[in-house]
Amino acid sequence: MAINLIPFIYTAVFAGIVLALVPRQEIRRLSIYGIIFGGLFDGIVVSIANLLGEFKYINYEPFGLMGIHFLAPVSWTLFYIIYFYHLPTKKVYIYIYTTMGIFYSMLFCQMITKLGVLSLAHGLYDSIIPFVPWYIIATWGYLKLTKIDDTFESVNPTEHEQRRFLYPAVAKKLPKLNEEDSDEAPKD
Repeated sequence: MAINLIPFIYTAVFAGIVLALVPRQEIRRLSIYGIIFGGLFDGIVVSIANLLGEFKYINYEPFGLMGIHFLAPVSWTLFYIIYFYHLPTKKVYIYIYTTMGIFYSMLFCQMITKLGVLSLAHGLYDSIIPFVPWYIIATWGYLKLTKIDDTFESVNPTEHEQRRFLYPAVAKKLPKLNEEDSDEAPKD
């Protein structure tokens, strides 16, 4: 198998996982966060690493430009859609989940290095250093942005929420009057 086809395989695997695990409505909602924190960040990290000579994509031939493989940002976008969809809500679990994401990314980075897709100047250090701040910023940014989105949606209700308020509510029975209150109540 040609080395330059390996990114096509793992991108297809990520796409299959996204389609299998994440509902379509959530894919639409999470796509912007995946693009920002996955694809865009990958482009920034790889560009900085290329300038510093720390790591670079190799064997991408016609499938890349300026040291960035075309499918790497797509793969990171898909990965972050999965990552954000399964992000827990409790703070302790968020820390564990983020740590496991960093660990998984280090393993993935080492795997594609051994397959000949990536070249690292300093081995394991180059697979640790970019992922720690990347995951912390991505998780924090996603949580802050979704908090803002929730606030915005509560201020600007959707059409469905507006319609809900137009329907009459079920009438509740009035409480019975106490005996003390009955003296003051007008009699027919």
